[in-house]
Amino acid sequence: MSETEEKAAVAKTADKNDKTGNDAKKQNKKKPQKKYNLPRHKFWFAIGKPLTMAYLKIVAGFTRTKNNLTKRPYLILCNHACDLDPLMVINSVPGVVHALASDHLFKRPAFGKFVAHIAGPIPIVRAQMDIKSIKEAMQVRKDGASLLIFPEANCCFSSKTSYIAPATAKLVKQFKMPLALFNVRGSYMTKPRWSNSWRKGKTSCELVRVIEPEELAAMSVDEIYSAICEALSFNEMEYQREMHIKFKGHDLLDGAERMLYQCPKCGKLMAMKSEGDSIFCTECGYKVTMNSEGFFEGEELIFDSFDKWDDWQRQQAVKLVSEGNYDTTGQTPLIITPQNELYKARRASKNVLIGEGSFALYCDRMVFDTQNAIETDEEGNTVELGPKQFVWHFDDISKLSCVHKNRIQIAVGEKDYFEIHSRNTYRSAYAYMIYFYCLKRHAQGKELDFFGM
Repeated sequence: MSETEEKAAVAKTADKNDKTGNDAKKQNKKKPQKKYNLPRHKFWFAIGKPLTMAYLKIVAGFTRTKNNLTKRPYLILCNHACDLDPLMVINSVPGVVHALASDHLFKRPAFGKFVAHIAGPIPIVRAQMDIKSIKEAMQVRKDGASLLIFPEANCCFSSKTSYIAPATAKLVKQFKMPLALFNVRGSYMTKPRWSNSWRKGKTSCELVRVIEPEELAAMSVDEIYSAICEALSFNEMEYQREMHIKFKGHDLLDGAERMLYQCPKCGKLMAMKSEGDSIFCTECGYKVTMNSEGFFEGEELIFDSFDKWDDWQRQQAVKLVSEGNYDTTGQTPLIITPQNELYKARRASKNVLIGEGSFALYCDRMVFDTQNAIETDEEGNTVELGPKQFVWHFDDISKLSCVHKNRIQIAVGEKDYFEIHSRNTYRSAYAYMIYFYCLKRHAQGKELDFFGM
């Protein structure tokens, strides 16, 4: 054999060995697990429903209300007042239910994978569905499972159903599924989103209406939207005035300044401070306590419930902005708070710290000032950049939302979004959101009637 022929034979043998090795690797490599696997989810739901039902009874005094839903896939819409609401709805509907959930659920890798394996929730960011979320929701429909959406896109801060986007009706029309509309009752008093404590009373999940696909097809988008808003409209404090359910717990108002951010006596912003079952103003001393039915009591009582106090706060924001009682030159902030943390947020992934500092809302922009800005590369290495100012003009902010108890999420354009955290309950994310939307809509010449969550 010539030297050339010998080299060719060696090369051929090497190629054959490489191919055999690659084939072996392909065989040994595990196939990626299917995210939505109906048989797997049926198994876990059969085990999980009795367990979560027992948990809800113990923690929230939950009673499952009988309804006429049959074993078929539904598109389920429900009002949202507490983190336990998804469990309440799932235990009121037959079969497997996949819920649209905030991507914060997946920011803890181990827990997120565990929940994804069992229940297959669909992550959404910036409190809205993106293209990927819609595709996953469509897959759920094809697989024959029900889909749960909370159209408020967030737990309400006050005791009543908050804003529902009209685009919800278009989505319902697109899915062509039986529409089941539910009301959760008692969950706001069990664990308001601003609260640090739980309390036990009575909760339920009531089926208000079912609309079949044929009826939906004959309805206009406006008619569907009206039906959704009517069915999901609920005010816990009005319900309590009728039912007088007692909720037992401790520190009933602990954290309430996250929602009750303005003193109704002196009008000072960010001056309220909670302590046990009470909340008081650090400026003028105004003070109320909350009883077991969720109503306020006090010698100088101005508002006896959350909804009335919150309605007044919103009216004050509208009045201030519409009358121009603020610095319209942009030199002085309407709200400024120290001790905040700025993060770059990523879809269903851990947030990346950018810096610590003050956060201010001006008439036309939001500003974060830090003395220790940090830059993190893809490998997790950090570089200190020193002092830096981050400025987001209203025109660049596509959406501002409240996340968890007291976080602010700022969506810039279509892809970037940031989160601002604070351990100080004086800093109300809710207040920033209310005044941001008032200022932005006023600048656009629009009515001050929308306060997004």
